[in-house]
Order: sequence, then structure tokens, then C-alpha cells
Amino acid sequence: MEIKEKHSPNAEEKILSAAIKEFAEFGLAGARVDRIANRAEVNKAMIYYYFRSKENLYQTIINRHFTRIGKLLEEKIDPEDSPELIFFKLAQSYDAVFEKNGELVPIFLREVASGGDRMNKILVDILTKKGLVAKLQQIIDRGKRNGLFRKVDSRQAIISFVGMNLYYLIMSPIVNSVLEIKNQKEFRQKRQKEVVDLFLHGLEVK
Repeated sequence: MEIKEKHSPNAEEKILSAAIKEFAEFGLAGARVDRIANRAEVNKAMIYYYFRSKENLYQTIINRHFTRIGKLLEEKIDPEDSPELIFFKLAQSYDAVFEKNGELVPIFLREVASGGDRMNKILVDILTKKGLVAKLQQIIDRGKRNGLFRKVDSRQAIISFVGMNLYYLIMSPIVNSVLEIKNQKEFRQKRQKEVVDLFLHGLEVK
């Protein structure tokens, strides 16, 4: 029975699915391997078989999800597209990632609060080695050369765009209450275009 479980094609995915819920609820320090095993309906030893430790399991989740985000963003950046279309695709991607992976929000917030050491390497790999940041800088710099955009620091512009997208996705429980937003899904869909309009109009030459 134990050997059969080790070679189960679904065991690893079941563990990862259960673990992200556990880490979202309790954080790395508060998460318990036995609870993850119960959630996944696998033997506790299976977790150590696949991941060796709770810390490695947590890092696997971080790496996997941010790699998926990086791949999704990379697919949306086509230099042949207009800046408006590129940034709209990126805004849609941010929204899709956090809508489908709501458990990422508390994990992301805890990582940021703790210094982000576990996210740092994978994000550097995704954003710099794959050239995502460089591509966005080139798009903004090209707009400046063509007289469409003001002489802004492209790095500052990229940070502003990311922040405009992430703030509501992360803070929506508070924002919805303060601003009395009743239909969150509808608001999020409208916000994709609003963010791009605000961002690009801020870049445009007056």
C-alpha cells in the first residue's frame, strides 16, 4: 500500500493543493504537516517523501506559483503591440492570478512582512533573467523617444503600475467595506481598464 501511494500520480498535487490552504491560513510557522496530510488525505510520510521538510514544501509552493505568474506575464508582452494593449493584458493577468489563487494573498503578505527572502530569488529570476522588466522599460523608453511619454524614470513607472494593480487585489476586503463596493467581481473587471487609463495618461506628454 505504501509503495503504491509513493507512485500515485495525484499524491504530489494533492499535497501541494492542501499545503497552500494550510500555509494561507496559518503561515509557515503555524502550519502543521499532519494537518496538511489530513487535508490531502495522504500518509504523513508521503509529504516527507516528496518534499523532505515543511520548509521545502513551502518553498516549492512559492517557486511554483511565482514561476506561473512570470510565464503568464511573459506571454502578454509583445513588443509589436501598442503600450495600451500590453499594459491592459498585464492588468488582466494580475487580476486572473489572484482571482484563481486567492490563497496567494495571505502568503504573499506574510512574505513581504518578513522581508521576502523566500520570494526574492525566484522573483529576481523571473523579472530580470527572463527580461520582463527590461521589456517594459524598453516599451516606456520607446514612448519617450517617440514623444508620447514624458521624461519619466521607467523604473518608477513600472513600480507605480505594479502597485496600482496589486493594491486593490490585496486590500479588497478593507477597500470594499470603506468604499461600499457591493459587486467585487464587476469592480475588478472595470478596474483593469481604469488602471491602464490612469497609468498611461500619467505618462503622456501634456
